[in-house]
Amino acid sequence: MWTVGIETSCRHGSVALLHDEEPVAGRSLSQEGRRHARTLVDELQQMLAEAGLAPQDCDVIAVSRGPGSFTGLRVGIVCAKTWAFATGCRLVGVDTLQAVAEGMPGDVRQVDVIADAQRGDVYVGRYRREDAATWRRQAEVRIVSVEEWLSEASDESVVSGPAVGTFRDRIATQTNLAPETTWIPKAVDVARIGRRQAEAGETSDAWSLEPLYLRKSAAEEKAVRLADGGPGERNAGT
Repeated sequence: MWTVGIETSCRHGSVALLHDEEPVAGRSLSQEGRRHARTLVDELQQMLAEAGLAPQDCDVIAVSRGPGSFTGLRVGIVCAKTWAFATGCRLVGVDTLQAVAEGMPGDVRQVDVIADAQRGDVYVGRYRREDAATWRRQAEVRIVSVEEWLSEASDESVVSGPAVGTFRDRIATQTNLAPETTWIPKAVDVARIGRRQAEAGETSDAWSLEPLYLRKSAAEEKAVRLADGGPGERNAGT
């Protein structure tokens, strides 16, 4: 089984290719100006060409669906949906925060994964290891302030995720930080989760798969404030 993983939820985007369970290839996307929209298709084409594959040879397309960057998620999901629709391969939307948990060292049993939700808030997902290859989310991903999350953080949890770098100075003395190499979601982990979900029949529909945003974009919130007669200058979202 050939599985492609696409991760565009944050600045450090990537793509990966698995044959059964084994990573075959992987490429990083340009970080310059968050250019995922310009580089994603080209990197995918080059990755497949180096493996001697055509798009229709792939069995599963696994894509990170959020939470994360509004623009980045749209780019990745549109690409994956178009690929699945054109080739008939199976499509899987993967929880971005679970992809971070997937990359934890083997001795970590529970992890709080945090991503920056702007305005001093974080997206939080708590995951517990069920076996060597499977993580289970303990509750719905939610948005809370950093202070509220810290007040609830479990002593047994390790902390990882894209927001660790942003809030490191505030959380380092109160939490157990995972190694820095695990903070960013990776396409290879998206592919691994997607392959397992596809084998379990947990696939997504190319027409209905949408990013997991949890909150409106800056433009949407501004439009609501203007419609309500409130100020429209406040910045929000990514």
